[in-house]
Amino acid sequence: MIKRIKDQDSKGLIASKENRKIMEKFESDLVRGMSKLIVLSIIKKFGEEGLYGYKIIKELEIQTKEIFILEEGHLYPLLRKLKEDGLLKSEQKTVQGRNRTYYSITHPQGEQFYNRMVGFFSKLTEALGPLFDVDVNLYPEKYLFCPECANKMDLTNLEYKFCDVCGYNIEEIKERGKK
Repeated sequence: MIKRIKDQDSKGLIASKENRKIMEKFESDLVRGMSKLIVLSIIKKFGEEGLYGYKIIKELEIQTKEIFILEEGHLYPLLRKLKEDGLLKSEQKTVQGRNRTYYSITHPQGEQFYNRMVGFFSKLTEALGPLFDVDVNLYPEKYLFCPECANKMDLTNLEYKFCDVCGYNIEEIKERGKK
């Protein structure tokens, strides 16, 4: 975000090259740490159809209102790593005469990993919210978070008896939620 600011007030904090560099590094570190989860989230929205690299970048800009900007030089190594880790699969497709590599989340490993990391991120955000004076709603009527590993589970899937990440018996939690 700071990188995109071209003209600044000479009195502003980022007018100093040193301060600007510190802020750019801070933002870069935050983005780098969240990149895997955010890229998986964008890809997941497109299901089995998947997405190709350029479209992932554009969707990130749209979905995050241009706050989360990921450059190609960071995206493609990230996609390769997620594929090596077994979380993504790729398929070559020709669309409108152009060859593209489409990425989608693997089943069940990629989906389980994604749900676990979304759960962890959600619970972390909820815990950190008061530090930043931010209110976080985790939609308890829609999702259940495993108390052992924070795996996010959709309550519309009535098949859950155990957490598919850590094996925790969640029947008791579901019963408490109905009361």
